[in-house]
Formats: sequence, C-alpha cells, structure tokens
Amino acid sequence: MWGRIVELMTAVWLLFSPFIFDAQDNAAILWGDTGVALLIALLSGLSFWSRLQYAHFAILLIAVALVLVGRFATPPPAIAAQQNHIFVGFFLMMIAIIPNNASQPPAGWQKRISIAD
Repeated sequence: MWGRIVELMTAVWLLFSPFIFDAQDNAAILWGDTGVALLIALLSGLSFWSRLQYAHFAILLIAVALVLVGRFATPPPAIAAQQNHIFVGFFLMMIAIIPNNASQPPAGWQKRISIAD
C-alpha cells in the first residue's frame, strides 16, 4: 500500500504548491489544485478499502489531465505552477500503476512458506 501513501503525499504537495510557486493570486490554479488534490487523496484513500481497491487507477485520468492542462493552458513558456502540474502528472502516472500489494511476496512464495510452516 506504499503507492497509495505516496499518492497522498503528492496530494499534499499539490495542495500547497500554489503558495510555494507564488500562484495563490491565480484563482483558477489555487482552486484547481485544491480540488485535484482532494480528489487524489479521496481516490487514494478509497483504495485502502477492499471493495474499492482499484479506485487508484482513476488517478491516471487525473494525471493525464494535469499534464495536458500544464502544457496547453497557456502558450509556452509555462509558468512554474504549470510546470509543476506536468511533473506531478507524470509522477502520478508512475505511482498509480503500482498495485496495492506491491510490497508483499508473490502468491506462490506465500503458499510455499505457509506449507513449510
């Protein structure tokens, strides 16, 4: 579940990033980042529940949207907050595909260990 923890930490970064990159005067960036951060945190948190263990895959759509908005919202060169959107989007694409049980040994190994005990 470490991938979901990293997604939560990334959501916190996205929440504070308008203040770090001095974009808090831009209401679209401030509220957009706040909404996206809360949505990422919600989807990541829902992945802890076994019934919605695949909810984190919806973060892939959010990540693609972040990259596209960061790249095409204004003509180049992009401001620092939009460059942050591109970076965070690509980072979330890498993290969102990590399965929830990535830190557990493979099922075959688990069976072999339980038989040996």
